[in-house]
Amino acid sequence: MLRKDSAAARSLSRVVRGVRRRAKRDGSPVPPKPERWDPTQTSALYAWCMENGFRTRPEYLWPLLHSAHAARALGISRIAALEFGVAGGNGLLALERAAAAATELSGTHVEIFGFDSGTGMPPPADHRDAPWLIEPAYFKMDEAALRARLGKAQLVLGQVAETVPQWSRSDHPPVGFIAFDLDYYSSTMDAFQLLDGDAEWLLPRVPCYFDDMFGHGWTDFTGERAAIDEFNSSHGRRKIGKIHGLRFELPPEEFQQPWHEKLYLIHVFDHPRYAEPEGRIDERWFEAHRLVAE
Repeated sequence: MLRKDSAAARSLSRVVRGVRRRAKRDGSPVPPKPERWDPTQTSALYAWCMENGFRTRPEYLWPLLHSAHAARALGISRIAALEFGVAGGNGLLALERAAAAATELSGTHVEIFGFDSGTGMPPPADHRDAPWLIEPAYFKMDEAALRARLGKAQLVLGQVAETVPQWSRSDHPPVGFIAFDLDYYSSTMDAFQLLDGDAEWLLPRVPCYFDDMFGHGWTDFTGERAAIDEFNSSHGRRKIGKIHGLRFELPPEEFQQPWHEKLYLIHVFDHPRYAEPEGRIDERWFEAHRLVAE
């Protein structure tokens, strides 16, 4: 569902033409584009994008491809994609590229918002913030330089505890993807205020990416993992759960990459549309589960 005059469509067309030229030259097969999307086809569509040279952060591309197509299946024309913890801005630029691909391939418009203090890390507020690892003012933003590079993404600057409630009351589309990179337990809990609002301001299931999950300091009792546990223990109808085994759907070269181990799903069980199908499953999936003839 590509608009031929769009920058993203032109970019995708260029890289596809390049792959075809190389394939013709060396005899390698041209990777086919999936004929259709259903909830089992996101990884195939992601692989097609990557094989055709469309480069952005995979942890943003895969979930946005899924959310944009799921929104289309539900008749939702616009979604919001959020990044908490912008810092220098490389991630927000990558989110713009991922959103462009998701929009062009699904038809769903993606509005992008980047939340950050603008002045670097705030002072730690809790021992679970790992204050022995991160100091105030780390990761300060060069706001003018970043704004000069951004396309349509909007910056939401200020302390997350204050900006999230304000933004939540604004006229924004349903949230379809969230990237959390706030490091602190306390800041992540502040961002989770977003998940306490009206269910229809979220998609029924929201893919999300948590950046600070691996390595020294990030245990079950600090940072984002501690915040997830706290959220789940205090909420009955909304839960954050890890997406397990995604690596087995991805291209072999992605198997040992860490990004897919950091993808989670926010279940909005009280969403009035939670049980509505995201799309019709491909008939080949049913065929694979039928009794094989003798």
